[in-house]
Amino acid sequence: MTSRPPVMSVNSVVQVADYAPGATYGPRTLVNYELLWILHGSAQWRTEVYDDAGVHRATVEETLRPGTVALARRGNRDSYIWDCDRRTRHAYVHFQIEDFGVLGEPSNWPSVRAMSDPGLLDELCTYLLDLADVPSSSVRGHSDRLVATMLEVFVSAPADPARAELPDGVQRLVDHVAAAWAESGPRIIPVPELATAASLSAGHLHRIFRERYGCGPAYALDLVRLVCAASALLRTNATIAEVASDCGYSNPYHFSRRFSQAYGEPPGTFRRRRQLSDPLAPVRAAGLLPVARRLLAAQSETAVHSLTTLA
Repeated sequence: MTSRPPVMSVNSVVQVADYAPGATYGPRTLVNYELLWILHGSAQWRTEVYDDAGVHRATVEETLRPGTVALARRGNRDSYIWDCDRRTRHAYVHFQIEDFGVLGEPSNWPSVRAMSDPGLLDELCTYLLDLADVPSSSVRGHSDRLVATMLEVFVSAPADPARAELPDGVQRLVDHVAAAWAESGPRIIPVPELATAASLSAGHLHRIFRERYGCGPAYALDLVRLVCAASALLRTNATIAEVASDCGYSNPYHFSRRFSQAYGEPPGTFRRRRQLSDPLAPVRAAGLLPVARRLLAAQSETAVHSLTTLA
């Protein structure tokens, strides 16, 4: 392996596509490389892996959800079955690699990684989506460099076991909450319902959250609702009362009190500070960013929050 950085040509800025429940795509044979991540819904991804001589080596099947990034490689043949229960939205970008440099052989690359492992993937995905909405030739060059960085991070960054995928019970809970919030917006979900969705007792669910995040599941979801509200404060002209209602707070005074406790300042001050305000601060501090990203993606179809606008 050399120390040269990869040399890439990016065909386009990041694109976003939507598929109806149960839709399929492919099979297709890739003529270039593709990075893809789910914003809402899920997909079953099946890949027929071939070597450079065109010999079939393996068949790999993966479940793609919000919070994961997939890398499709040139020469492979793949297909998708999109979420059967709800519409799926995903972002993607195609590119060619002229010199692999430090990336090494593609046969050794991972196919799927969690955005939170390493966390920089999360930020790159968000930034690329923000740039996709800005029509500018200078942005195009910036986007190309970010995609090259994203590929290098995806391929080369070491895995952090402490930031791996969510435990099965937590994943089931998050899937349930994401579906509920996608349908009716952020709202309180009773702990017994959360425990049932996680296939765990309420006591066991509390222990998992306490040990991993230092708080109970109800408080964790409250923080995520506050992040939805914080993003709406920064990205929309809705009144504080409207933001509170849209994020499941029936009483704007209770919302303001909870917001102040989480962010250290009231909603109005937070909104006025704008560029100095971090809507993700409470979930970052609690280690809940992987949970929050999955749930925030469920809001991509609502006026409260879109993952494509998270800074």
